[in-house]
Amino acid sequence: MLRNVVKRYIPQSLYNRLPLIFPQLYKILRYESQLSEDQMAVLCEVLGKDIPGNVIECGVYRGGTTVLMAFYLKNNRIAKRIYALDSFTGFKEDGVNDEIRRGLVSDQGRTAFTFTSVDYVQRKVERLGLCDMIEIVPGYFEDTLDKIMDSFCLALIDCDLEKGTELCLTTLWEKVVKGGYIVVDDYTNPGYPGVRIACERFLSDVSYKQRQVRHGLLVIEK
Repeated sequence: MLRNVVKRYIPQSLYNRLPLIFPQLYKILRYESQLSEDQMAVLCEVLGKDIPGNVIECGVYRGGTTVLMAFYLKNNRIAKRIYALDSFTGFKEDGVNDEIRRGLVSDQGRTAFTFTSVDYVQRKVERLGLCDMIEIVPGYFEDTLDKIMDSFCLALIDCDLEKGTELCLTTLWEKVVKGGYIVVDDYTNPGYPGVRIACERFLSDVSYKQRQVRHGLLVIEK
């Protein structure tokens, strides 16, 4: 992928500055989203349904998927706000070390998703004119989720780790409206098997309308 080539050969400081100076680059890089076009289509399908509530994303990284969802809402004149939650510093040390020890994550997990910062994502959102739609919420999920008092039509969970995924599922379940959706990324990713473990354990204890796997995403209709 083009963005991987760019990241490999361009220093992070320059890589961060270039699209902010030339925002047309973002479109070429698909706004730096980690999801495929098919996966984005699944999210847009949910966003296009007439379901009350806002949107929350747990696991933002460089804000690419957040931006694509915001543009979809804006272009279709759908008035919803997106809460974008992430540490913006990678995994919490004790959490990732535990999952490495248990064989759920490779050693590379210690430095995964650190190629970002809250300042970069905030400036990106500002540069793209989406500040009125996206609220950046920095910090670990255990410190931020409970403080958000809102209801959601869509909760996108992209935590990669077992404990983080389960925390988001259990905290957000009551905040997702009836008929709303929780979408979990990496459900079929062999590199993060803890995601599936957390989902199966959680879903064994709750009632839901239906579930399906679409392009590697677990889609749960409440």
